[in-house]
Amino acid sequence: MAGITPARQQWKGPLAEPGKHKFLIRYNAEVFGEFGDHPTFRWVTELQYNGKGDRFKTEAGTTKFKNDYFAWNNYLMIRKELFAVIPYVKVGPRLEYVWRTAQNFNTLHIAGSAAAGVEFVAYGPVKFLTEMHWVPDITRSTNNDVLKIRQNAWELRFGIKFAFKGGSEACPPVYK
Repeated sequence: MAGITPARQQWKGPLAEPGKHKFLIRYNAEVFGEFGDHPTFRWVTELQYNGKGDRFKTEAGTTKFKNDYFAWNNYLMIRKELFAVIPYVKVGPRLEYVWRTAQNFNTLHIAGSAAAGVEFVAYGPVKFLTEMHWVPDITRSTNNDVLKIRQNAWELRFGIKFAFKGGSEACPPVYK
């Protein structure tokens, strides 16, 4: 899957400068595995690259902060099989590893994710899907008392799922 990530930051503390934080639009890419054959509940785990950041606007001008992450995401997926689509929601934690930042962020921190998505029913092993995630930091991105930063991001994703025999084929849709 791949998509765009509009993200911005919340700054608190004595060094938090007055100004407006605007969304910085970056990108994301993921590979995932979906496990289980229950018609309603599944476990999804994924490895992700995500670009987050912030546009900080003051009277002096605009500064962009770009942060690059690798993440391990785990979700509980709740899905409902319908005739032409399979809508679903996902919720779960993320362990984020910051590998490039100009803001002296913690190397590891935890974020949450809540998502809504839809998988388009297709006959065969290839399925198309799209999702929208809300990703707030659970732990702070910084570890000092002078400036506390939390990131909030949205992710719009589009992707392809390959259903291998024994996966979603083991639990075919039931139409009523």
